[in-house]
Amino acid sequence: HDLALTDDKSSLLPLHETNVSDVVNALFEKGFEFAMDESEKWSPESNTGKILSKHATKMMNEEIDGPMGKWPNAAYGDDVLVWTSKCPHDGHGSQYPVMKARGIIPTSASKLVRLLLDSGRVQQYNKMSLGRIDEHCFAEGVDRLSKCSVTGIQGEAKIVRSKSQPPVIRKPVELRLLLHAQRLPSGSEEGAKYLIIGRSVWETEHGTAEATDNSTTRCEMLLSVNLIRDIQISGCCEITTITHGVSPGIPVSIGKRIGLAAAAKYIRDIRAVFEKHE
Repeated sequence: HDLALTDDKSSLLPLHETNVSDVVNALFEKGFEFAMDESEKWSPESNTGKILSKHATKMMNEEIDGPMGKWPNAAYGDDVLVWTSKCPHDGHGSQYPVMKARGIIPTSASKLVRLLLDSGRVQQYNKMSLGRIDEHCFAEGVDRLSKCSVTGIQGEAKIVRSKSQPPVIRKPVELRLLLHAQRLPSGSEEGAKYLIIGRSVWETEHGTAEATDNSTTRCEMLLSVNLIRDIQISGCCEITTITHGVSPGIPVSIGKRIGLAAAAKYIRDIRAVFEKHE
């Protein structure tokens, strides 16, 4: 694993033997680092580069008249921005690129984070989904500022299992994730901010699914991040999503194109949920 746990250098962490809060905290730090990184390691997709250039010109001429965050490379209007980056470390999955997408959603950060945490509502924004279930809960309450007295985890943490049916693929695709969501500190003049982190978990010590279940194809998510920030006064928020997944059997170049398109679609489909209901 690539988490900052000084006492463990093994490739896999057994959740039943490791302090779960240590794993969650290390995963949170990893996700936060990725989410806040606006460095040049992120290469904008060609259309994104053009959009950012136009944004810079409009801001210089004070022509921006819509909701926009006050951070670098903020989204504006209906644009969805997309970047890629190389994995910053060697080892398992490092040959696959990391995807980042960003866009504005017409709702509050609080409402959006609740949509994404509600397993019963996944099919509202993911039409390929066959459903998602919560298998185990470590802590509840995404807005809770104190740590859970049992697990020592701040925010909400659970293991979820989801299935989807992408086109062309014969078997449904399954993901089993450790999911953690936490409200971030914010100043008195800032809106709410949340971070949702996910990483695949496995049933065996070898990092494999149950051998008896052949009904699905298990995929692996090395890192999933959703940074959700209110844009003040506008009634909107911005979501930045980062994904680093393993796609066995798919050439990296093809997987990159699919991943870029999927990242942008994810934001547009979430946006459509709130455009329809709000």
